[in-house]
Amino acid sequence: MALFADYFTVSGISESESRVKGSRFIGIAMPCEKDTDIQSNLSEVSRRYPNATHYCYAAVYGGTNRTEKSSDNGEPSGTAAKPILSVIKGRELTDTMIVVVRYFGGTLLGTGGLVHAYTQSASDSIECASIVKKSACAIFRITLSYADLNTFNAKCRVMCAIPPEIIYEEAVTVTAAVPVGMAEEFSQLLADSTERRAHMERIGDGYR
Repeated sequence: MALFADYFTVSGISESESRVKGSRFIGIAMPCEKDTDIQSNLSEVSRRYPNATHYCYAAVYGGTNRTEKSSDNGEPSGTAAKPILSVIKGRELTDTMIVVVRYFGGTLLGTGGLVHAYTQSASDSIECASIVKKSACAIFRITLSYADLNTFNAKCRVMCAIPPEIIYEEAVTVTAAVPVGMAEEFSQLLADSTERRAHMERIGDGYR
């Protein structure tokens, strides 16, 4: 996957609940990175909230190669999925899914009422969420001595997007994720600071 830009997503599951004219609406925001996550998320939601009248959802996923999927799940077309999707896109989130569970309360809400209720439920679930930034990173595998590890920690570690993974054996192996815009500078700094003793290989790219 080509990497283009950083993006924002939810870091975990968050929920909100509201009632509108007797109907109970439960908004659930959760991570969703691929197509198969949609069904697994829906299965988990229906397990936790069984026998609901509707399980409406929208999802935007695939990093910056955004894919959108949504379902009104029996509500009138455009009254549930579209408002939920608009909330995700309006907050510029990716790898994010929102499911709004509705238990019908006996009173019809009409088109405008449904749009408002689903929009509000989706928005409330995002307000409860922890939003995190995903950075496009170059992934490096570095082999170096224990002495040079001290140099790495002192001069290079600060450039990593997340704490590096370190394996201690005869030598030290470090897996480091560095923002793509800093990859060349990182490589040069590591080479210079260890006097080119460290062996470094760029093993891929990804979001961290």
